[in-house]
Amino acid sequence: MRKHTQNVLLDVCLFVGFIGLIATGIILYFVLPPGSRQDTFAVLTRHQWGDIHFWIAAAFTAFIALHLTLHASWLKSSYFR
Repeated sequence: MRKHTQNVLLDVCLFVGFIGLIATGIILYFVLPPGSRQDTFAVLTRHQWGDIHFWIAAAFTAFIALHLTLHASWLKSSYFR
């Protein structure tokens, strides 16, 4: 895979993950606030939304680590100017 294509694909994954984190965070904070008991949103409870939020965050963190690894040479050259 070309480096440009790889970077674009990674950037799209990061964007989708970021939007997913924002969306699930809004659901957890505003739609199903703490103490909402057994309320659901889109058939999922607050704890299930929390699990989704956690796994999106884990994938997002892995993509950030991959992004930094792929751009390590640029980071090194910029740091040691």
